[in-house]
Amino acid sequence: MENFRKGSVTEMSITDAAKQYHERMFPGYESDFLRTDPEFIERFDNFAFDEVVNSDDLDDRTRMMAILATLLGCQGIDEFRAMVPAALNFGVTPVEVKEIVYQAVAYLGIGRVFPFLKVVNEILTDRGVSLPLPPQAQTTMETRLAAGEQAMVDIVGESMRGFAQSGPEESRHINKWLADNCFGDYYTRSGLDYRMREMITFCFLAAQGGCEPQLTSHAKNNMNVGNDKEFLIKIISQCLPFIGYPRSLNALRCVNTAAEGMEANKKETEKQPENPGVFPVGEKLPEESAKNFIGQAYIKPLTDKGGPIANVTFEPGCRNNWHIHHVGGQILLVTGGRGWYQEWGKPAQELLPGDVVNIAPGVKHWHGAAADSWFSHLAVSIPGEGAHAQWLEPVSNEEYKKL
Repeated sequence: MENFRKGSVTEMSITDAAKQYHERMFPGYESDFLRTDPEFIERFDNFAFDEVVNSDDLDDRTRMMAILATLLGCQGIDEFRAMVPAALNFGVTPVEVKEIVYQAVAYLGIGRVFPFLKVVNEILTDRGVSLPLPPQAQTTMETRLAAGEQAMVDIVGESMRGFAQSGPEESRHINKWLADNCFGDYYTRSGLDYRMREMITFCFLAAQGGCEPQLTSHAKNNMNVGNDKEFLIKIISQCLPFIGYPRSLNALRCVNTAAEGMEANKKETEKQPENPGVFPVGEKLPEESAKNFIGQAYIKPLTDKGGPIANVTFEPGCRNNWHIHHVGGQILLVTGGRGWYQEWGKPAQELLPGDVVNIAPGVKHWHGAAADSWFSHLAVSIPGEGAHAQWLEPVSNEEYKKL
């Protein structure tokens, strides 16, 4: 077929694959652009609905969810209005569409999201969907803070425990809002799992631009919940026709930066721990104990005769949460490196090899390594009937950095 004569398109040459995909999205619909802008629509449809769609194996439902989130991010409301029915035709549920719009408020603000919510309601009503949809909230006003912080820990890691109480006093309320509102009100909802919620957040941020630090952080979050680098590149690729090359390339750079950081952290984690003391380092703390530490610590039980004694080794910057020993107390015998011990309401005490700390029962305290040194001590538990440790809030990064 001869498509060109004197530099002009004389006959439409939209590919069969593009036509078929377009028909699946918009059954029976023919765009007026075929009449008014035939050259443009030929190239766009062939690119977006054939070349891009067939460039990877991303499933249609995920692709459509990413596109809806991207159109919210870039404020493409006319295209959003067109793509919501297409997403529904490809298996995205009304609940999932609503959850995408709801979560966008945390990243775009109600001023930018409100028109999109109205569009969704109009489309669902026209399709005979009864509103409101079944409730998806899993928290109450009383539980949202704790549930939101737990969601942050689940996605980012234990370093987020206590986040709501961290940061400078004048802006600490914003950290609390991130925990109770952004994560507690939205991420805890049913309708979308963590993987899909982090994916759509990535799309909101990539599409609006100007927030690359947050985009890099959420690229890491995506990787933490199973959306690897390859997956995120597929998401960027499928959304590129809707946000263009500059923001797509910015997103790709942020993904690469996040992946490099994750790989560096992995290599650091895989390093053999240093032994600053004289007793064996032992194994990483079991998960149940590790949740009460920031950073990596190791434990080697030595004896339980007359009272348990264990060698505890902290990597640089690692410390345990504030805690209290009820009945009996504990003795720390420092064997190597440099660390810190602090009781509630008192200045922190530097610890060096040979130091001994007697911790009376009922005293709220923490101990751990200095930021630039491995640290080890023997932990001698004083036996007593009913002796146990009560674990409390973490030592925040802000508190720790003041040492």
